[in-house]
Amino acid sequence: MIHKLRPFRVWEESHQRRRREVIGLIGTHHGVGVTYTGLMLSFYMAEDRGRRTAYLECNQHQDMMLIRSSYDWSSEEEHSFSFHRVTCYPEVKRDQIATVLNDDYECIVLDFGTDYINNRDELLRCDVKIVMSGKSAWEILKLKNFVNETELISGSDSWLYFIPQASDKAISIIKKEVEREVIAVPFIEEPVLPSKLINHFFDRVL
Repeated sequence: MIHKLRPFRVWEESHQRRRREVIGLIGTHHGVGVTYTGLMLSFYMAEDRGRRTAYLECNQHQDMMLIRSSYDWSSEEEHSFSFHRVTCYPEVKRDQIATVLNDDYECIVLDFGTDYINNRDELLRCDVKIVMSGKSAWEILKLKNFVNETELISGSDSWLYFIPQASDKAISIIKKEVEREVIAVPFIEEPVLPSKLINHFFDRVL
């Protein structure tokens, strides 16, 4: 089934050049919602903030090819597909990142999957760094290991640590365990359909 995409707002083009923002997402392990959150963030930047946005799949999970076939995009090229102000690039190799960075985007979202080791340098270059993890006991241990591995990096204590669909009680426990500011990500059924709930969330945390 092909799902129709719809614009959240109708924007007039601005001739004022805005500072470009590069946002990197990394997961402590598979299944914590890196791609889901990256798509939500990309569509928020494009549809709510009206910024020309690129979403780069900098991993080999091949999720973006499935996403490409699941929605009715307004434009499809050999190496990308787009809807309004969002352009998605599946399976981007490291040497391709610079090409997109040199393009005329106002926001670039880099989905590094779970491969921190091989993407460390690119992640550290990002203006905003988001770490995704889960709320179960073993997932908290994964997050603790990640925090321990990165604690000597300057500024790592100010990275954004996201836990999808976690209760206030779970967030309170995780904060004490990892000694970081941890934020619960609200649930929406379709990451490519912006909502007031998710827009308010990103307004608050970014």
